[in-house]
Amino acid sequence: MSLKAAVHPHDVGLPPEVVGKRKRFRGIGYVMLLIAVLTAVPGWGIYGVSFLDPYKMHGKPLMQAAMGYALLIVSSITLVLGLWYLLLAQVRRLARMVEGPAVPEVAPPQPRCGNCGWPCDAPDRFCRHCGKSLGGAMGAGGVIVSGKVGGG
Repeated sequence: MSLKAAVHPHDVGLPPEVVGKRKRFRGIGYVMLLIAVLTAVPGWGIYGVSFLDPYKMHGKPLMQAAMGYALLIVSSITLVLGLWYLLLAQVRRLARMVEGPAVPEVAPPQPRCGNCGWPCDAPDRFCRHCGKSLGGAMGAGGVIVSGKVGGG
């Protein structure tokens, strides 16, 4: 009996390499958010004591307040990075959905001389290869048949 790896419902139909990157980005994002919460709790506790009652901090070393501020800075940085990685995971999914299959661009057919079949440009009145008259302006289809504009 083989156990299939659990696929996130949003990853259904995506290529395996995209699923792997999204899974990795989500994992990194969740770890960063966990670190942000775990450093914010003691950081705000120490910051609150130093801000609300500075007289309690009078006898304590200044390093304790610096440690509280450092924890809040680490918490802020990891919060931003965690949200960034979660956003990257979502963008990977959306990019794959929007990208879709490549549609080749179809160029309009190039007009050709009805006498020799040589390609000509729209403003040409005479064939550059055989010199025959192209019969005036180009038509909608762009094919010149027997010296006259054809196509439409």
